[in-house]
Amino acid sequence: MIINKEKKIKQADHSISSYDIATKIFREYIRPEIKRIAIAMVCLLIIAFTTTINAWLIQPVLDNVFMQKKTELLFIIPLCVFINSLVKSLAEFYQNSSMKIIGQKIVSSIQKQLYEHLIYSDLKLFHDHSSGKLLSKFTNEVNMMKRSIIEVCKNTVRDFVTLIALISLMFYQSVAMSLIFILVLPIIFLPVIQLGRRMRKTANKIQDELASYSTRLDETFKNITIIKSYCNEKYELEKAGKVLNDIEVSYKKSIYIESSASPLMEVVSGITIAVAIWYGGTCIIAKTLTPGEFFSFITALLMCYRPLKAVSELNNTLQEGFSAAHRLFALMAQKPGIKESPEAQDINFKKYDIEFKGISFSYKKCKGGVLKNFNMVIGNGQTVALVGTSGVGKSTILQLLQRFYDPDAGTIFIDGHKITDMKLSQLRSSIGFVSQDVAIFDETIDYNIRYGRMDATDAEVIEAAKAAAAHEFIVEMPEGYNSHIGQAGLRISGGQKQRIAIARALLKNSPILLLDEATSALDSISEAKVQQALNNLKKGRTTIIIAHRLSTIETADLIYVVGDGKASEFGTHKELLNKSERYSKLYSYYKDSVKIKK
Repeated sequence: MIINKEKKIKQADHSISSYDIATKIFREYIRPEIKRIAIAMVCLLIIAFTTTINAWLIQPVLDNVFMQKKTELLFIIPLCVFINSLVKSLAEFYQNSSMKIIGQKIVSSIQKQLYEHLIYSDLKLFHDHSSGKLLSKFTNEVNMMKRSIIEVCKNTVRDFVTLIALISLMFYQSVAMSLIFILVLPIIFLPVIQLGRRMRKTANKIQDELASYSTRLDETFKNITIIKSYCNEKYELEKAGKVLNDIEVSYKKSIYIESSASPLMEVVSGITIAVAIWYGGTCIIAKTLTPGEFFSFITALLMCYRPLKAVSELNNTLQEGFSAAHRLFALMAQKPGIKESPEAQDINFKKYDIEFKGISFSYKKCKGGVLKNFNMVIGNGQTVALVGTSGVGKSTILQLLQRFYDPDAGTIFIDGHKITDMKLSQLRSSIGFVSQDVAIFDETIDYNIRYGRMDATDAEVIEAAKAAAAHEFIVEMPEGYNSHIGQAGLRISGGQKQRIAIARALLKNSPILLLDEATSALDSISEAKVQQALNNLKKGRTTIIIAHRLSTIETADLIYVVGDGKASEFGTHKELLNKSERYSKLYSYYKDSVKIKK
């Protein structure tokens, strides 16, 4: 068995510098919250200084209380410790709550921007990126970016300021011992910088693998019926297990890298403290340093460990955030290929005749073109059927008319106007579309029908459902029109889904109607009802139908036979039976299919 692995798509644009990313993050996400962040920063400064005060208070406790027996300080110093702790705790509460709120606002802001970008993007973007990988960006990468922003904001102020304040206290107590500590710092940070570079590469790999796993889950949920039908649960479990094993290996690597900084600091800190104790003890014996000054220095040195560790780990967090930001911003930087012309305007149509003139089109993944110099003319109010074998480009024609794609060459006209000169909203609102791949939302039946026109009244929704032969089965459901039909309409049959989609198109009531196998999933009784509704709907409307149903083909005003990328022949049903061998074969095939079904 041959397994075709999904080709990886480049998702990060490494031409975007880290400086550009940092600037964009500050401008778009941090600046709007600058007031709350400023107050949080003040709290961080308070935390930093109150931490240093605790270390400084060790000196008067030892020298003045224990050594010199100044009993009046026995009450003042504990009171100072209590007040200092109270101020620190209040500052920590506000700082923690504020930063979490800011973090969630940043996440919401990024997710809204990303959703807006995706909802207005071309279909090409969704073809290039699986839904699982796009979902991964909304969760894993956005949260990683949030974590990085919050950690940087917190640690940059709190830990750096705390570190500077503690080092200042150390210099105040003993310059010589402080110099020893300062000389050791480069030994700590040079390896940490190298570890950060490795962490960024590993973070990129983890995000790729998490996206692959999201894709696997998405495909499993969508195709669960097929998986169970073919008894392939074990096979799918093995595939998912392989992806999870890859994620586990990459996480182990990142954990090893991230965990390397702490042991390195432990060793260096141990050496520093050992030297400080030896040198400080020598100074106390020589009476050049008091015990209070020495223990105040050692306390400050020990307190340096936590902020120093946080600062050393900050680079890893920062690299993870930059990795996620690179990927997010690279996606959001992708511009839609389908654009409205700056001169686009709402056109006052007098009629809705359609012309495809010299159209050539190919998908990037295909060798050769799907359409080659394709020409077709549809009169106002005409019903045109497109027939041809699978893969000749019939559905592509409907997608080009709606500007889901633009042709490589040629022009499409409506009422003599180029569709590229129209506003996209006017073009698409003028077209009602029903596909054989029925799009159903995980909502109520009422919502799915009303999606055709959100301001429709309840009576209009019911009228559309009746016209689509859907009302009878809807009212028989426990909650009627308020019944939830599940993801992709799993709680109703294929024919019922198709009738809901037809009701949606009926409610939209557009002057151009596109039907791509719109009655393919209906039984003969429902088809007769829906066909009558569609016949009523087609009156006065320009309609293009892709269908294999004999009733549709025979009653069409004009039939185009699509093949070899062109409209090779056209005419009425009777004309084509007499002059077209290709059409006669297709018609015979459709006719035989009907006999088989009967």
